[in-house]
Amino acid sequence: MKVSGWGGYLWAQTQLLPYEGLIRGRGIVRGLGRSYGDASFYGKGYTWHTRSQQRILKWEEGTLVAEAGLSLYDLIRHILPKGWFPPVVPGTQFVTLGGAFASNIHGKNHHVEGSFADHIDWIELRLPSGELRRLTPAEELFWATAGGMGLTGVIERLQLRLIRIPSSVVHHEVRQLRDWEALLSAIEAEEMHYPYAVAWVDHTDWRSRGILHLGRFAEAGELTFRRAHRLAFPITPPFSLIGRLTVELISAYYWRKYRPGTRLTSYAEFFFPLDGIQRWNSAWGRRGFVQFQFVVEKVVSLERLWRELQAAPARSFLTVLKRLGPQRGPLAFSGPGWTLAIDLPATREVRAFLVRLADLVAEEGGRIYLTKDSLLLPQQARAMYPNWETFRQIKAQVDPEGCLRSDLSERLRLTE
Repeated sequence: MKVSGWGGYLWAQTQLLPYEGLIRGRGIVRGLGRSYGDASFYGKGYTWHTRSQQRILKWEEGTLVAEAGLSLYDLIRHILPKGWFPPVVPGTQFVTLGGAFASNIHGKNHHVEGSFADHIDWIELRLPSGELRRLTPAEELFWATAGGMGLTGVIERLQLRLIRIPSSVVHHEVRQLRDWEALLSAIEAEEMHYPYAVAWVDHTDWRSRGILHLGRFAEAGELTFRRAHRLAFPITPPFSLIGRLTVELISAYYWRKYRPGTRLTSYAEFFFPLDGIQRWNSAWGRRGFVQFQFVVEKVVSLERLWRELQAAPARSFLTVLKRLGPQRGPLAFSGPGWTLAIDLPATREVRAFLVRLADLVAEEGGRIYLTKDSLLLPQQARAMYPNWETFRQIKAQVDPEGCLRSDLSERLRLTE
């Protein structure tokens, strides 16, 4: 079966089978397939899906035990009416809990709440030997698995601490900043006043104007769950619907839509705006797209990389900037610092440009997020992740035969 990442650029023919509690042969476990590149499939063997592991096993006030195949979408449907919410969510709710841990996802509140793994009490990890091991944050293998891209074992169950919310509505403050300097200043001035903070940067504007979104759950408002109607791309067009003119029109619309001020916004629109369009990735056409997300510590490094991105051979309508705190683990996508993510068409020219830009990220002491990566070279990954050898040693202890592997792990030579 042909399987691809969310970006649609990298794909493979693989044997897609249900995960049934044992690891037979070589391959990788796949959740809902929202990693952008080649982390969730293995073209030379098996790809195991977790569609049958979606049960909530135990629910107590503020604590939940669930199977790792449960999606954030189904989790939220269960806990939101009770006044609870996941402590960390990415830009989509269509990811599994196991995938969230294996990618150690971060959200709009990373500067105050950390990453997903920081809110996990324990995981149950199935090793290739068949052993089921319960791991806590006190153990090295726990943190090698957090951000370990599914290469240390299969996460079968976990215990997650939730956060209490007063309503399902977000008190949403919007700031329009007319240039790059004003945008950075506003982020630094306001981020600690709000639990959620993220900025959109206009890649089509020479001044790099931007919109800063600040949020917290509203104290007032009725707690409801309403399933939003979602648009859909019924097919993948043979050509990209995203071109320079389209990007400029979308960017202009976005700037006009988010006028400065305060409003009440549904949690779905605030946290998961692109989930409102099913298969939105199809708009890029059959060639697909790549997302380039990096983190650097210093603002001067961020500014240098942004100047390079302004000269990219294509424009993006989706460029997101936020602050990132520290993370643990040998493959941690870690701050503290600034993280910027940009979507660009997967043309040959763009790919060559981004490979060169990855060298600059490494020179600035930064890292590329492996969950989003489609382009890194082995030497670049090793320069960015100095503890990669520690990760390989831990993996060798629990998977001496190298059963767990993906196209990404072989491309980056995390597995041989």
